[in-house]
Amino acid sequence: MEYRKLGRTGIDVSIIGLGAEYLEYAPKDTVVSVVNEAVDNGVNYIDLFMASPNVRDNFGIALKDRRHKVMVAGHLGAVLINDQYSKTRDNALAESYVNDLLTRLQTDYIDVLMLHFVDEPDDYESVFGPKGLLELALSLKKEGKARFIGLSGHYVPTALKAVNSGKIDVLLFPVNAAFDILPADMDMDTMRQDNSYNEVETTDDTSILQRRELYHACVIQDVGLVAMKIYAAGRLFVKDNPSNILLTPVQCINYVLSQPGVCTVVPGCKNVPEMKAALAFLDATDKEKDYSSIDINSVWKLAGSCMYCNHCLPCPVSIDIGMVSRITDTAKYGMTESVLSEYEALLAKASDCTECGVCAERCPFKVDVITNMMQAVDIFGK
Repeated sequence: MEYRKLGRTGIDVSIIGLGAEYLEYAPKDTVVSVVNEAVDNGVNYIDLFMASPNVRDNFGIALKDRRHKVMVAGHLGAVLINDQYSKTRDNALAESYVNDLLTRLQTDYIDVLMLHFVDEPDDYESVFGPKGLLELALSLKKEGKARFIGLSGHYVPTALKAVNSGKIDVLLFPVNAAFDILPADMDMDTMRQDNSYNEVETTDDTSILQRRELYHACVIQDVGLVAMKIYAAGRLFVKDNPSNILLTPVQCINYVLSQPGVCTVVPGCKNVPEMKAALAFLDATDKEKDYSSIDINSVWKLAGSCMYCNHCLPCPVSIDIGMVSRITDTAKYGMTESVLSEYEALLAKASDCTECGVCAERCPFKVDVITNMMQAVDIFGK
């Protein structure tokens, strides 16, 4: 394993980490096996944002007697409401879920306490203002329940403001080739001289140059940049995907680790083979790591594509929107009995959608969720 300093924390973190998102509903044995595969190969950074009790219990079991070997990032503001993932700015509720995480992980501290999912300017002011979550996070740090403060987000201006504030040590942010790629005939100097290219839009309404500015700001402010969404929800592995970019896990990781400020990547691995696929980067040849064949004429063609992150929840009728979208996307490439069975097992189907639109308002990737639900109905009949 290779290690990099996690910004001003001074801690050496493995360049390959583990994102726990796809292990939320996995059985205990799967969680334990993935964690063992990771830690046995030197992984020492795990991002655990989910509030579900089962996944927290399973990680507590997996990390028993190994807690000292890893840094765990927990999220302040990620909670369950009516058994669905939700984001809260209620200090008491947020703190109760941090204490729950400590109990279930069988530990007395979190290494990085993330201010969870801060994108909108008004939300930033609430979180960083008087009696906001930042104030609570600092209090928990003073109590010894957290070592460092971080922030997770998807919107460049807000993330940049947080980085430049001097109040966070770590930033969790989406970085992948489909998001960052430059036009084929344009280098950075040329882009700076051509105002028209400064207006190239990304899914978070920011230019390519602004994303680069954010990465460089992390370096300048000594904020550890942890990269999430490094595979763009797996879309970069599928031929003829919307971005026209086809990469291997190794190439994706190499691209992300090549960006300024990135300390570690946290791929979402739902089983041991996927963890091994990420770890394969460590022994890959230069040829295997080479991503220069990317079709770089496609800038941000993933705009509007679901990343399955479920930041759009809670749904008033309890639809697991990320799961429905993921299953539907799989079905578009080929319907199988297992795909159909997975959809049939959902408690709430796409046909239950009332088209209220609150999910689309919350989505950081500007997904047309209602259209996605209609497509699911067309494919599955309900």
